[in-house]
Amino acid sequence: MRLRYLLILLIIVFFSGVSSAQINFRDTVKEYNKQRLLINLKGMQVLGGWGITNVALGTAGYFAAKDDEWKYFHGMNAAWGLINTGIAGYGIARVKKQARERPDLNKAYQHYRQDKKVLMINMGLDAVYIGAGYYLMSLSNSDHSNPQQYRGFGRAVMIQGAFLLAFDNILLLSHNKYSGRWATILDEVRFTGGGLSYVHTF
Repeated sequence: MRLRYLLILLIIVFFSGVSSAQINFRDTVKEYNKQRLLINLKGMQVLGGWGITNVALGTAGYFAAKDDEWKYFHGMNAAWGLINTGIAGYGIARVKKQARERPDLNKAYQHYRQDKKVLMINMGLDAVYIGAGYYLMSLSNSDHSNPQQYRGFGRAVMIQGAFLLAFDNILLLSHNKYSGRWATILDEVRFTGGGLSYVHTF
């Protein structure tokens, strides 16, 4: 009699565990996607703040500067600020749009991988910006009619590239914190002829 009760209890515990594992699976995917969106949102807010600051300081500096080199420097920073602010606005709108979705595991993971891919491409472009800024500055040593423009533009582009490189690196590292967790949850997913199942190891 006691053995029967024990078996019944084990069966209840087993099926309860399977049920909670399935619920935890859905909750885990939802939580990982939520963290991804939060990282992107904070990143775009930082980028937007950097952009607005550059627009404000660059515009003020351009009109206040008495030296042509600094006018070009501040003018270029203001232009980059406008671009970065526009990118940040688009990024925030994209985050809000994705937040309204109810992605399954595959779609959530694809969003995650796409974000990382974009960041790695951006990091390559950031290095190009730094190199382009350095090249512009080196041109000022040649026989040009306006070396102040090359130095001002070059210095500004190098600073913007360096900031974006650091920014994209930090954002990528933040996303990479979840790489192992995504790998774990994907390893626990099993595809069968009848559909998809989830196996969680306790």
